[in-house]
Amino acid sequence: MYDKVFFINATDAADLQIDRLTDTLVDIAFQQSTWGQQMPIVWVPLDLQISDMRADGVKLITKENVLDMNRSNKEFSLSEKRVEDFLLVQNSIGKLLYFDEPALRDFIVIQPSAMVNILRAFITDRMFWPKKGHMRDILENLSVTGVLQKTDLFTLWSQRAFKDVLGNDRIKDYVVQVLLHLDILVEPKRYTEMDTAADLFLVPCIVTSNIPTKMKNAATDDRTICISYHLKETVVPSALSFKLIGAAICIWPLKVVESRFCLYFQAAVMDADSENELQIHVEGQRIYAFLINDKSKELISPDLATTTQECLTLALERILQFYHRAMCNQSFQVMSDLFEIEVGEICNGETCVIPLLDAQKRKHWICKNGKKHDTKYLLNWVFDKNKENCDPNCEGLEKETKTLLLRPSNQHFVHLTKYLGIGDFYNFFIYLGMTKADYDNLNFRYFSNPMDMMLMGMFQWRDKTESDQSPATFGKLLEALKAIGSQHYLCQILREDHSLVEKANSHLQVVPSDEVINAMTEKKLIGDCVVYLGIELGLTIGDIRETMHNFPRDLNGQIHDILIKWKETDRVKPTIYWLMVALKRVQAAAGLAFLKKEYGVK
Repeated sequence: MYDKVFFINATDAADLQIDRLTDTLVDIAFQQSTWGQQMPIVWVPLDLQISDMRADGVKLITKENVLDMNRSNKEFSLSEKRVEDFLLVQNSIGKLLYFDEPALRDFIVIQPSAMVNILRAFITDRMFWPKKGHMRDILENLSVTGVLQKTDLFTLWSQRAFKDVLGNDRIKDYVVQVLLHLDILVEPKRYTEMDTAADLFLVPCIVTSNIPTKMKNAATDDRTICISYHLKETVVPSALSFKLIGAAICIWPLKVVESRFCLYFQAAVMDADSENELQIHVEGQRIYAFLINDKSKELISPDLATTTQECLTLALERILQFYHRAMCNQSFQVMSDLFEIEVGEICNGETCVIPLLDAQKRKHWICKNGKKHDTKYLLNWVFDKNKENCDPNCEGLEKETKTLLLRPSNQHFVHLTKYLGIGDFYNFFIYLGMTKADYDNLNFRYFSNPMDMMLMGMFQWRDKTESDQSPATFGKLLEALKAIGSQHYLCQILREDHSLVEKANSHLQVVPSDEVINAMTEKKLIGDCVVYLGIELGLTIGDIRETMHNFPRDLNGQIHDILIKWKETDRVKPTIYWLMVALKRVQAAAGLAFLKKEYGVK
């Protein structure tokens, strides 16, 4: 509306540029269509009463106060409907702040400039920070991470400069809701019917640093699959990316590198699990999500990819619905009206994508770089999680030469032995090149727990094979499985249980206390699953063997040591949620029920 630029020294009250800016704003006000319109005379008494309160230094009042003042005007009093109209018009011309929203109707900010002071508590230049102490520590952490704990926000507001506005907790909660409504704060939410209040907020306008090039370049063509949401709207709200990231970090915690949360301007990096990283980027009208495996994209679980897609799609759809209702007073009926889903991978340092509907119809496509891409792994984003067995026309992994050359992880051995069972394990073990004596020794040591026995046998085979300078690969597992007529077990080796994702929430992304871990072991709530549990928690086989050696014939001691080692890991944040997932996978029902009760999970 005005093409001049003003350079203002905010520390100089006599700066002439301030007067020039004021004159310009007045000129703009004169140009508004509502300028000069007459105000209904019946509004005058109420308007004067509010003006008097403003002159007396009152910043914020309840709506009930306004209704009481209106009733006191007797023959000049308005109906409640007319009071509502008065407040909405006064809000539209900037004389006060009143939001006709369920959580915001109870209060009215009669001095809008007070909101500037409220924001100044946590959105302010470093030169205005306290010189030292807890307040400065809070602001330091916020500036680095973009994350603000709710308790820290209330601590900042407890300073003397803000007490005249934020007199009690009810007002503070109201102001929080206003800031959420304005997208100044973003609350991590799942966007489901069971949303609960978060204990922390993201502050989008604080986060200005871009994602480091090194971290962005971790998404390489051999380790990454991508899903893209191409938004139909030409104007994308700047806070949309933070709302979506807020939804994601309820499930997958932000990655921490050198004590810094990996939250950046329109980007975030999360630990999807111990082997996979999730990156979210917003670029114009496209939102990209990358799943990056430590070793190869062939090892990304289809269950993880599909669960990730379902969570992001649901959150994005509801966020866009919210914005559209707020701006257009109408709602979209189908997802395709909001965005188009594309899938792809990295090619020559760029992201190559194809519409999902096209990918589902073909096995290959040629990208803009002239490279031929396979759609097989991209369709893991929409995998049927209810499918327990291969399709009748499944050709197995015999033609997947890249996959067959890869080294299986500890988790892959877990998945394989669950399908094998103890009845098939002996013949399979022998076809791997192991001896009957090897089997007998395993059986003698781990006879009480068949699962631990099979797992330790798989580790023994891997160690023996690699000590002979021969790689332990999926190909060798496939040959042994073919010998016992069970080659399709290998097709299921990437399957994982992610059914607890619907329980994930921000309050489960904290580290469990020692008291909780002690209670679980003292009450014997986990059972005989030392090796299985250790692997599901991401520990190395060396850690597990050390625990079993240090606590011989002491099951509770072993379980407790496994949990403590996991809690102290620095690879992936050891959260309550991931402990719940591990306990479900090892079928420790009593331990899972204890955690659900302890942390209020229904």
